[in-house]
Amino acid sequence: MNQYSIKGFPDLLTTSTQFNKLKTREKKLLLLDRCNWFISSIIKEHLKLDFPYGTYVNLHSQILKKYLGDRTYKDVQMCLIGLGIIIENPKYSTSKFSKSFSLTPKAIKLSTNETHIYSKKFNSKIKTLSKVNFREIYSHPILKKILNNTVKLLVVEEPLYYVEQIIPQPKYVETNEGQIDISEQINIFKVDRYNAYYNSFYALNDITDPEILFNSSINYRPSIAKSGRIYHTIASMPKLIRQSLRTKSNELIWEVDMTSAQPSIIFLEWLKWAKKNYTKSFKDEYELCLKLLLEGSIYKHIESNSEYFRGLEYKKLKQNVLAVINAEDKPTKQNEELSRLFPNVMAWINTIKKNAGYKEVSFIGQNAEANIFVEVYKNLPDKEFALI
Repeated sequence: MNQYSIKGFPDLLTTSTQFNKLKTREKKLLLLDRCNWFISSIIKEHLKLDFPYGTYVNLHSQILKKYLGDRTYKDVQMCLIGLGIIIENPKYSTSKFSKSFSLTPKAIKLSTNETHIYSKKFNSKIKTLSKVNFREIYSHPILKKILNNTVKLLVVEEPLYYVEQIIPQPKYVETNEGQIDISEQINIFKVDRYNAYYNSFYALNDITDPEILFNSSINYRPSIAKSGRIYHTIASMPKLIRQSLRTKSNELIWEVDMTSAQPSIIFLEWLKWAKKNYTKSFKDEYELCLKLLLEGSIYKHIESNSEYFRGLEYKKLKQNVLAVINAEDKPTKQNEELSRLFPNVMAWINTIKKNAGYKEVSFIGQNAEANIFVEVYKNLPDKEFALI
């Protein structure tokens, strides 16, 4: 079983006070494994969330205690901080969010790598916890279905397929002093993320056991949020890696998506609410929203009927619209424009924000999304390949 680490970390660890206090080789290897587990947990969160190195990611203290020990997890944490490998975010809330950690610029510069588990004690603990975690996940029908389908995947493309698309092409300009390299800088995190997903899934090409997949270095524990939305490894997989997959039966994989999904689902929820609370003032907007929803043309309508949004590239338009729907209710130009185009929808959204907080709107959207897609996924035949 592999973990992630920092290149040269074993040598760096030998300079620490914690390491030099230990008398036996096994205890020293145990400290190395625990440190690597902590580093690996941070790196895996980055890979999962697509957060670049240097940003904080949350690690719950209960998880740290479970894997590193109630009495020793703080020692491991302080060891890594003392060596300049991680930094702890001082801001946290016991009731709202757990402590967060980040790799330091020093660690990022040294770069990441994969490593083994060396101590018998930690290897045994990881295997025991992994079996418990797998049995718990595999006992849940929809999570079992996701693991069983994920292990059916096969990587068919060579690494060059994605490498040539994520590595910037060299660019030079001629000057009086000769050629100057003006090439775009390589995004190391992006390269690491693509390599991690590709290498892990390529290693699973001949594997059909979902438990081996569950314990692979890139896999993370699938979960179901309060909203009903499901988070799992394939949902986080970079697009170009996903495009390099087929099933082990050599079937092509097709993607079914919903046009303008997030605003469409919010419109659906407003239409349901408006039907129950119908007044004549809703008539024109009700019919317009239903028409745009069925045509999948919400963004197109906004762009065509607003001077503010007109001419924006699709990605920027989408970001602006979703920011208004999901963010706090503020008198911004974007909010004013959407309120002009959809006065009753926006009044409904802003009332929810006022009464329950702005995050409630995104929760309503995610819950509605889950009620559609997750329920459909549950009812697909188990013998058919499908992932949500």
